[in-house]
Amino acid sequence: MKLVRILHHSGRLFLLVGLSLLTVACDRDPFALTEVPAIDDYCFAAQRVVTRTALPMELVVHENFESFVKSKAIIDVSGKKPRPIIQQFNWADDAGHLLGISCKLKSADHLNLIFGDGSAGPDGLCQEMNQAVFKLIAKKSGSPAYSRVTFDPAETVSNEAQPGMTGPDWLAPFTLTYVEDDALHIASKGFIVEFTDARYQQAPERFRGVHYCHLIAPDYLAALMAGDAPVDAIIGREVERSGPPPHAQ
Repeated sequence: MKLVRILHHSGRLFLLVGLSLLTVACDRDPFALTEVPAIDDYCFAAQRVVTRTALPMELVVHENFESFVKSKAIIDVSGKKPRPIIQQFNWADDAGHLLGISCKLKSADHLNLIFGDGSAGPDGLCQEMNQAVFKLIAKKSGSPAYSRVTFDPAETVSNEAQPGMTGPDWLAPFTLTYVEDDALHIASKGFIVEFTDARYQQAPERFRGVHYCHLIAPDYLAALMAGDAPVDAIIGREVERSGPPPHAQ
Protein backbone atom coordinates (compact mmCIF):
# COMPACT_ATOMS: atom_id res chain seq x y z
CA MET A 1 0.00 0.00 0.00
CA LYS A 2 0.97 3.59 -0.50
CA LEU A 3 2.61 5.82 2.09
CA VAL A 4 1.86 9.52 1.62
CA ARG A 5 4.06 12.04 3.41
CA ILE A 6 2.77 15.56 4.03
CA LEU A 7 4.56 18.42 5.76
CA HIS A 8 2.89 19.59 8.97
CA HIS A 9 3.57 22.74 10.96
CA SER A 10 4.19 20.89 14.24
CA GLY A 11 6.20 18.01 12.86
CA ARG A 12 5.98 15.45 10.09
CA LEU A 13 2.59 14.10 9.13
CA PHE A 14 2.34 10.62 7.70
CA LEU A 15 -0.89 9.38 6.16
CA LEU A 16 -0.68 5.63 6.46
CA VAL A 17 -3.22 3.68 4.47
CA GLY A 18 -3.91 -0.01 4.46
CA LEU A 19 -1.77 -2.88 5.62
CA SER A 20 1.76 -1.74 4.76
CA LEU A 21 3.24 -2.96 8.07
CA LEU A 22 0.95 -5.76 9.10
CA THR A 23 -0.40 -8.60 7.00
CA VAL A 24 -3.66 -10.39 7.43
CA ALA A 25 -3.84 -14.14 7.18
CA CYS A 26 -6.87 -16.24 7.91
CA ASP A 27 -4.96 -18.46 10.32
CA ARG A 28 -3.21 -15.62 12.21
CA ASP A 29 -4.03 -12.74 14.47
CA PRO A 30 -4.89 -10.07 11.89
CA PHE A 31 -3.18 -7.43 14.05
CA ALA A 32 0.07 -9.34 14.69
CA LEU A 33 3.35 -7.74 13.66
CA THR A 34 5.26 -9.48 10.89
CA GLU A 35 8.24 -7.10 11.01
CA VAL A 36 9.58 -4.42 13.31
CA PRO A 37 7.91 -1.17 12.24
CA ALA A 38 9.93 1.76 10.97
CA ILE A 39 10.26 4.51 13.58
CA ASP A 40 8.20 7.00 11.59
CA ASP A 41 5.40 4.40 11.45
CA TYR A 42 5.72 3.20 15.02
CA CYS A 43 2.61 4.63 16.65
CA PHE A 44 0.53 3.60 13.67
CA ALA A 45 1.59 0.01 14.30
CA ALA A 46 1.02 0.47 18.05
CA GLN A 47 -2.53 1.67 17.36
CA ARG A 48 -3.24 -1.55 15.46
CA VAL A 49 -1.65 -3.85 18.03
CA VAL A 50 -2.85 -2.18 21.24
CA THR A 51 -6.34 -1.13 20.11
CA ARG A 52 -6.85 -3.90 17.53
CA THR A 53 -8.04 -1.85 14.61
CA ALA A 54 -7.35 -1.78 10.88
CA LEU A 55 -8.79 1.69 10.37
CA PRO A 56 -6.60 4.09 8.36
CA MET A 57 -4.92 6.73 10.54
CA GLU A 58 -2.94 9.91 10.13
CA LEU A 59 0.21 10.03 12.24
CA VAL A 60 1.98 13.23 13.26
CA VAL A 61 5.58 12.68 14.37
CA HIS A 62 6.67 15.61 16.52
CA GLU A 63 10.27 16.78 16.71
CA ASN A 64 9.35 19.31 19.39
CA PHE A 65 8.27 18.12 22.84
CA GLU A 66 6.06 21.14 23.51
CA SER A 67 4.09 20.58 20.31
CA PHE A 68 3.61 16.94 21.29
CA VAL A 69 2.32 17.95 24.74
CA LYS A 70 -0.24 20.27 23.13
CA SER A 71 -1.28 17.73 20.50
CA LYS A 72 -4.36 15.54 20.81
CA ALA A 73 -5.40 12.19 19.42
CA ILE A 74 -8.62 13.18 17.68
CA ILE A 75 -11.12 12.16 15.06
CA ASP A 76 -11.53 15.01 12.60
CA VAL A 77 -15.12 15.01 11.40
CA SER A 78 -14.95 18.29 9.45
CA GLY A 79 -14.55 16.63 6.06
CA LYS A 80 -16.54 14.13 4.03
CA LYS A 81 -15.10 11.21 6.01
CA PRO A 82 -13.96 11.08 9.65
CA ARG A 83 -10.15 11.07 9.97
CA PRO A 84 -8.45 9.67 13.09
CA ILE A 85 -5.24 11.59 13.82
CA ILE A 86 -2.70 10.19 16.29
CA GLN A 87 0.55 11.63 17.68
CA GLN A 88 4.15 10.45 18.26
CA PHE A 89 7.26 11.74 20.04
CA ASN A 90 10.67 10.01 20.13
CA TRP A 91 12.98 10.09 23.16
CA ALA A 92 16.75 9.99 22.61
CA ASP A 93 19.79 10.08 24.90
CA ASP A 94 22.49 12.74 24.77
CA ALA A 95 24.29 10.83 22.03
CA GLY A 96 21.17 10.73 19.88
CA HIS A 97 20.39 7.04 20.44
CA LEU A 98 16.65 6.45 20.46
CA LEU A 99 15.39 5.07 23.78
CA GLY A 100 11.61 5.33 23.79
CA ILE A 101 8.57 6.27 21.74
CA SER A 102 5.47 7.97 23.09
CA CYS A 103 2.14 7.53 21.35
CA LYS A 104 -1.17 9.33 21.73
CA LEU A 105 -3.62 6.84 20.25
CA LYS A 106 -7.38 6.69 19.89
CA SER A 107 -9.40 4.51 22.25
CA ALA A 108 -11.47 1.64 20.93
CA ASP A 109 -14.76 3.00 22.26
CA HIS A 110 -14.41 6.27 20.33
CA LEU A 111 -13.45 4.48 17.12
CA ASN A 112 -16.46 2.18 17.47
CA LEU A 113 -18.74 5.13 18.17
CA ILE A 114 -17.69 6.89 14.96
CA PHE A 115 -16.98 3.98 12.61
CA GLY A 116 -19.37 1.34 13.96
CA ASP A 117 -19.19 -1.57 16.40
CA GLY A 118 -16.36 -3.96 15.67
CA SER A 119 -14.10 -1.29 14.15
CA ALA A 120 -11.69 -1.62 17.08
CA GLY A 121 -11.05 -3.24 20.39
CA PRO A 122 -10.96 -4.31 22.96
CA ASP A 123 -8.22 -1.98 24.19
CA GLY A 124 -5.15 -3.90 25.32
CA LEU A 125 -2.04 -2.88 27.24
CA CYS A 126 0.81 -0.79 25.89
CA GLN A 127 3.10 -3.69 26.83
CA GLU A 128 1.46 -5.77 24.12
CA MET A 129 3.30 -3.64 21.57
CA ASN A 130 6.59 -4.04 23.46
CA GLN A 131 6.06 -7.80 23.64
CA ALA A 132 5.21 -8.06 19.95
CA VAL A 133 8.41 -6.25 18.96
CA PHE A 134 10.47 -8.26 21.43
CA LYS A 135 9.29 -11.53 19.86
CA LEU A 136 10.54 -10.38 16.46
CA ILE A 137 13.87 -9.21 17.89
CA ALA A 138 14.32 -12.41 19.92
CA LYS A 139 14.10 -14.50 16.75
CA LYS A 140 17.28 -12.80 15.53
CA SER A 141 19.16 -12.85 18.84
CA GLY A 142 21.81 -15.56 18.67
CA SER A 143 23.17 -15.34 22.23
CA PRO A 144 20.99 -12.89 24.17
CA ALA A 145 22.55 -10.99 27.06
CA TYR A 146 19.47 -11.74 29.20
CA SER A 147 17.86 -15.14 29.47
CA ARG A 148 14.82 -13.67 31.21
CA VAL A 149 12.89 -10.58 30.13
CA THR A 150 9.94 -9.28 32.13
CA PHE A 151 7.37 -6.81 30.85
CA ASP A 152 6.19 -5.15 34.03
CA PRO A 153 2.37 -5.28 34.08
CA ALA A 154 1.74 -2.27 36.34
CA GLU A 155 1.72 0.24 33.48
CA THR A 156 -1.54 2.09 34.07
CA VAL A 157 -1.25 5.67 35.30
CA SER A 158 -4.12 6.65 37.59
CA ASN A 159 -4.92 9.76 39.60
CA GLU A 160 -8.25 9.15 41.29
CA ALA A 161 -8.01 12.31 43.41
CA GLN A 162 -7.38 14.51 40.36
CA PRO A 163 -8.26 12.62 37.16
CA GLY A 164 -7.40 15.69 35.10
CA MET A 165 -3.77 15.41 36.19
CA THR A 166 -3.33 11.99 34.57
CA GLY A 167 -1.75 13.54 31.47
CA PRO A 168 1.06 15.31 33.35
CA ASP A 169 1.55 12.18 35.48
CA TRP A 170 1.95 10.15 32.28
CA LEU A 171 4.52 12.60 30.87
CA ALA A 172 6.61 12.63 34.07
CA PRO A 173 10.01 10.85 33.90
CA PHE A 174 10.21 7.15 34.70
CA THR A 175 12.78 4.35 34.45
CA LEU A 176 12.17 2.45 31.24
CA THR A 177 14.61 -0.44 31.77
CA TYR A 178 16.32 -2.04 34.75
CA VAL A 179 17.75 -5.36 35.92
CA GLU A 180 16.38 -7.18 38.95
CA ASP A 181 17.07 -10.79 39.98
CA ASP A 182 19.11 -11.24 36.79
CA ALA A 183 16.08 -10.44 34.64
CA LEU A 184 15.77 -7.50 32.26
CA HIS A 185 12.66 -5.51 33.11
CA ILE A 186 10.89 -3.41 30.50
CA ALA A 187 8.55 -0.83 32.01
CA SER A 188 5.75 1.09 30.33
CA LYS A 189 3.29 3.84 31.19
CA GLY A 190 -0.16 4.12 29.70
CA PHE A 191 -3.70 5.19 30.38
CA ILE A 192 -7.07 5.29 28.67
CA VAL A 193 -9.73 7.99 28.81
CA GLU A 194 -12.75 6.42 27.18
CA PHE A 195 -14.93 8.80 25.26
CA THR A 196 -17.91 7.84 27.43
CA ASP A 197 -16.03 8.09 30.76
CA ALA A 198 -18.38 10.03 33.05
CA ARG A 199 -15.48 11.71 34.84
CA TYR A 200 -14.54 13.56 31.65
CA GLN A 201 -17.96 14.36 30.21
CA GLN A 202 -17.50 18.07 30.94
CA ALA A 203 -14.15 18.11 29.11
CA PRO A 204 -13.95 19.09 25.42
CA GLU A 205 -14.21 16.15 23.04
CA ARG A 206 -10.57 16.44 21.97
CA PHE A 207 -9.47 15.36 25.46
CA ARG A 208 -11.57 12.19 25.41
CA GLY A 209 -11.40 8.85 23.63
CA VAL A 210 -7.63 8.47 23.96
CA HIS A 211 -5.13 5.73 24.78
CA TYR A 212 -1.63 6.97 25.67
CA CYS A 213 1.47 4.75 25.66
CA HIS A 214 5.19 5.05 26.39
CA LEU A 215 7.07 2.29 24.54
CA ILE A 216 10.66 1.10 24.33
CA ALA A 217 12.39 1.89 21.02
CA PRO A 218 13.12 -1.28 19.01
CA ASP A 219 16.79 -0.51 18.34
CA TYR A 220 17.39 0.10 22.04
CA LEU A 221 15.66 -3.17 22.91
CA ALA A 222 17.78 -5.01 20.34
CA ALA A 223 20.96 -3.41 21.72
CA LEU A 224 20.00 -4.44 25.25
CA MET A 225 19.50 -8.03 24.16
CA ALA A 226 22.87 -7.97 22.42
CA GLY A 227 24.57 -6.59 25.53
CA ASP A 228 25.50 -3.39 23.70
CA ALA A 229 23.44 -0.87 25.66
CA PRO A 230 23.10 0.07 29.33
CA VAL A 231 19.93 -0.31 31.39
CA ASP A 232 18.34 2.29 33.67
CA ALA A 233 17.22 4.48 30.78
CA ILE A 234 14.85 7.26 31.81
CA ILE A 235 12.32 8.91 29.52
CA GLY A 236 9.66 11.52 30.15
CA ARG A 237 9.66 15.15 31.23
CA GLU A 238 7.91 17.23 33.85
CA VAL A 239 5.35 19.68 32.48
CA GLU A 240 3.66 22.73 33.95
CA ARG A 241 0.71 21.69 36.14
CA SER A 242 -0.90 25.10 36.45
CA GLY A 243 -2.68 27.33 33.98
CA PRO A 244 -5.11 25.63 31.55
CA PRO A 245 -7.25 22.70 32.73
CA PRO A 246 -4.78 19.89 33.57
CA HIS A 247 -6.61 17.32 31.47
CA ALA A 248 -5.56 19.43 28.46
CA GLN A 249 -2.23 17.60 28.48
